[in-house]
Amino acid sequence: MYEHKKVEEEILKFWKEKKIYEKAKKKNDGNPTFYFCDGPPYATGQIHPGTGWNKIIKDAICRYWRMVGRDVRTQPGYDTHGLPIEVKVEQELKIKHKHEIEKYGIEKFVEKCKSFATKYIDVMEKQFERLGIWMDWDNPYITYHDNYIESSWFTLKMAWDKGLMHEGIYVLPYCYRCETTMANYELEYDEETDPSIFVKFKLLGKENEFLVIWTTTPWTLIANMAVMAHPTFPYVKVKVDDEVWYLAKERLEYVMGLIGKSATILEEIPGRKIAGWEYEHPLQEHIPKKVSRKVVLSDEFVTLEEGSGFVHTAPGHGLEDFIIGKRYEIEAFCPVDSAGRYTKEAGRMFEGKNVREANPEIIELLKNNGSLIYDERIKHRYPHCWRCKTPLIFITTKQWFITISKIKERMLSEIEKIEWHPDFARDRFKEFVSNAPDWCISRQRYWGIPLPIWICERKECRKIKVISSRDEIPNVKELHRPYIDEITFSCECGGVMRRVPDVLDVWFDSGNAIWAPLDEEEKKKFGDVADLIVEGQDQIRGWFYSLLGSGLVRYDKAPYKRLLMHGFFVDEHGEKMSKSLGNFVPLEEIIEKYGADTFRMWGLSNTIWDELKFSWEEMKICSADLNIALNLTVFLERFYPKKKIKEAKLEEEDKWMLSRLNNVIKEYRKAFESSEPNRGVKILRTFITEDLSRFYMKIAKDRITKEDNPDGALWTVYNVLLNSLSMLAPISPFISEYLYRRFFSKYEDAESIFLMEMVKEREEEINNMAEKQMEIVREIVSAALLARQSAGIKTRWPIRILYVESKSHETIDATTAFEKVLRTLTNAKEVKVVEEPPSGNFCSCDFSNGRVYVDKKIDEELYEEGIANEIKRRVQNLRKIENLIERNVIIVYIDTETEIEAIIKRHMDKIEDAVNAKKIEFKKIDRMKEDIIDGREIRIAIQKVK
Repeated sequence: MYEHKKVEEEILKFWKEKKIYEKAKKKNDGNPTFYFCDGPPYATGQIHPGTGWNKIIKDAICRYWRMVGRDVRTQPGYDTHGLPIEVKVEQELKIKHKHEIEKYGIEKFVEKCKSFATKYIDVMEKQFERLGIWMDWDNPYITYHDNYIESSWFTLKMAWDKGLMHEGIYVLPYCYRCETTMANYELEYDEETDPSIFVKFKLLGKENEFLVIWTTTPWTLIANMAVMAHPTFPYVKVKVDDEVWYLAKERLEYVMGLIGKSATILEEIPGRKIAGWEYEHPLQEHIPKKVSRKVVLSDEFVTLEEGSGFVHTAPGHGLEDFIIGKRYEIEAFCPVDSAGRYTKEAGRMFEGKNVREANPEIIELLKNNGSLIYDERIKHRYPHCWRCKTPLIFITTKQWFITISKIKERMLSEIEKIEWHPDFARDRFKEFVSNAPDWCISRQRYWGIPLPIWICERKECRKIKVISSRDEIPNVKELHRPYIDEITFSCECGGVMRRVPDVLDVWFDSGNAIWAPLDEEEKKKFGDVADLIVEGQDQIRGWFYSLLGSGLVRYDKAPYKRLLMHGFFVDEHGEKMSKSLGNFVPLEEIIEKYGADTFRMWGLSNTIWDELKFSWEEMKICSADLNIALNLTVFLERFYPKKKIKEAKLEEEDKWMLSRLNNVIKEYRKAFESSEPNRGVKILRTFITEDLSRFYMKIAKDRITKEDNPDGALWTVYNVLLNSLSMLAPISPFISEYLYRRFFSKYEDAESIFLMEMVKEREEEINNMAEKQMEIVREIVSAALLARQSAGIKTRWPIRILYVESKSHETIDATTAFEKVLRTLTNAKEVKVVEEPPSGNFCSCDFSNGRVYVDKKIDEELYEEGIANEIKRRVQNLRKIENLIERNVIIVYIDTETEIEAIIKRHMDKIEDAVNAKKIEFKKIDRMKEDIIDGREIRIAIQKVK
C-alpha cells in the first residue's frame, strides 16, 4: 500500500539534499525559454485548498515544459500591500477607525504591515513546498521591496509622459470604514437588505401634481439634483384619489398593485415632452441647497424592469448620475465626508450622521410630510468592501486615474492576439474591458506603493512632478510612507512641492508583475512578455485587467501570450467554502488523509475552467489509481531480471501495448502544450489503470507464469511503466520520483526522473488498426466473461471452445490477429469464428458486431485443470499473506479427500512450478487454512524453505 506520508517526506528530503530542482533548471540553461509569471497571492494567512489547486496547475505545466527541455522561469510572487494586509493588522491592533492609525503612528503601522506580510510569506512558502511546488522559493518577488516599487513608479512616469495619467473628480465606490475609494473591479457583491421606497416629487407651479420616483438608497435623496426620464417611453398622467401622478405606463399596474389603489389615466405623454419640467425637493425645508431641479432625458440609464420609469438622480452619488450630470452641466453635489457622514451642506438635521444609518429617519420625514407612497425592505445584490465587507457608498472624490479611455481600443485589439483557454474567457474579458471606466489608481491609505507625484502647494502654481526612480529623490530609509512623505522639492515658482499623500491601488502593484521582478540579464533572456499566466475566473476583473492596462502603458502591447483561466474551488454542492458555513475543508486535512500527490491528481483531472467540487470519494479513487502504479513497480521488482533487458522479441499484444503508449504520449503532450493538462491527466489515468493494469498485465502475467516469451512481456511492462511515470511526474511528482528511485534508477542513468527528458511519441510504433482490433477483442472478452458467468463457470476454469458468431470482417480480422489474447483472457482452449450459432447447451452474450457462446459442458480434462488452477490461486494467496517474494522457495502441505489429492498429484509439476514450491506433501500439520473447492473441503499450509 502506498504510504504517502513516508514517501513524500523522503522525496522532499531527496530533492533538497541533492538539489534536484536546481539541477533540473541548470540542465536546460541556454535552451529556448518559457516565461511563466506567477500571479501573486495575498500574504494574509494560510493557503486555502483553492490556492493550492491554483499553484498545482501552474506547477504541473511548468514541470512539463522543463522536462520537455525549456529553460523555465518560475519565480513565485506575493502581493503584500493594500487593504488585505491593513485590515488584518487593524484587527490585531484592535483599530476600528482610520484616524486611530495616525494616532498609533504611520511608521509603526507600516512596519507592522510589513512584518505581518513577511510572516505569512514564510507560512505559505512551506505549504506550497509541501504540495511539491517547484519554484524559486529562495528568491520570490515581493511587492513591498524597493526595487519592485521603483519599477511600478517607472510605469506611472511613462503613463504621465504619454498623457495617460490625470487627476480628476469622479464618482467612485467608497468604503467609509476603510476611508478609501475602490476600483470598479474590487467590488464584492453580496445580498443586502435595504429600503425600497416610492416617493412623490411635487411639480413646480402645479397643484397636487407629482412625479413618482423609486430608490433603494433614501440617503442619496439629500443630494438629489434631477430626475431622469426616457425620451421614447410612454408616460401616463393618472388621477389617484385627489392627486395627479406621472409615471411610466408599463409600471402603472405594478405600482398601483403595491399600494392597493386604482388609478384613472388622464393622458399619455411621450418621455421627450417631459424634459425640462421642474419639481420641488420633498425635503427642501431641511436642506440648504437650493437649485432649479428638472427632468432630464437619458435613453441608456432608464429602464422599465423596476421602479416607476423616473430615476432619482444624484450626480454626486452615482456613476450613471454623474455621467448625466456632466451631460447637462448639473453640479455633482456630494454633502458626505470621508467617514461616510453628512457635512453641514446636508443641513443641520443631518450633519454628522452616517448616511446609511440615516435611512430610517429620512423615510420617516417623507412619511410625515406626505411624500412617501410606499416603503418596504428588499434583498438585493449590493457592493461591499472586498476586505472589511462594509456596504459601500458612492461619493464624488478627487483621484488619480490611468486614462483607459485613450487606450481602450488598443487594449481590445491586443486581446485578440492572446491565446485564451477557455476561449469563452476572451469574450467575458472583452465585455469587461469595453465597459471599463478610467482606472482609479489612488487610495487614501498607508500601506502601499506611494504615488510618486509631487504638486506645488501654491494654488496659483500647482505644478506637477512625477518621478520614476529613487535616484531622483534624496536618500530615504525605504520607499514607503511616512519616509517618502518627508521629501519635498523646490518649485520653479519658489513654492514647495509636496507629495500627494495617497498610495497606489494594490492591483497596480500586481499589474507590474511581469517585468518588475526581472533584473537586466533576465530582461534580455526572457523579454517583457510572459508565455503563460494562470489564474481564476475572478481575475477577469482583476489581474488579467491590471496586467493588460499596465502593459499597454509601458510597452504598448499585451504582456502575456497565453492565458489559462481556472474555475472556483467549491464544496460538493457547488457552494463557496467558508468556515462560517461549516463546509470548509483545510488543506492540511486533505494532505494528512490522502497526500499531496492524490490532491494534485484529483485537482488536475478536473476541467480546469469548471468549478472544482470537493469530493472525498473522488480523492479515494485517485489514491487507488496511484496505488496501481506502485503495484506495477512491485511486480517488476519481483520478476524483472537483475540485468536490464535491452532487446526482446515482441508479441502482437506487446506491439499493441506500445502503440497505445505512443498514442497516449502524443495526446498527453498535445494536451499540456495547449494548456489543457486535465485532458492529459485523464488520458494517462485511463491508460495506466485500464490498458496497462487491468488488461495487458493479465496477458503479461500469464506469459511470465507459463514461460511464454516472458522477456518480451517484461521488456514491454518496464518501458511502458517508465514512460508512464515520466508523464505522471508533473502531475504526481512524489510517487513518480519514489518509484523511479526505488526500481528504475538501477537501470537508468538519470539521478532523478526530473532529470530525464519528457517522453516523445514514436510514430513508427503507432498502429491504429491494431488498436481498433484490440478494442473489438476487449469487447468480445467482456461478453465472454458475462456468458461464463451465466453458465456458472469461473474464469479460472478452462473452457474447450469459445465461439464468436459474427459476419463482420473487422471482427473476424481482430479475432484472427489477437486469437492468442482471446484464448488467454477467456481461458479457452480454442476460439472459433462462426457465421451461425453453434448447436448444443450454450450460454451466450451479445457484443456490437455479433454474439459469443460458452459451452456449459466441462469434461474431465477441463475439470482437473480447473481444480489445479484453484490450488495455485490459494497457495499464491498464502504467499502474499506471508509477504513472500517470487524467488522465495516453499513447501506446500495439503490435506484433502482422495479424489482431489489424485488430481493434484497428476498436475503436481505444473503446480510446483507456478507457486515456486520445492515439493507438495499430503499431510495434516498445524495452522492449515481451511477452504472449499467445488464443494469439497481442503486444508493448505506453506513453509518457506529459502
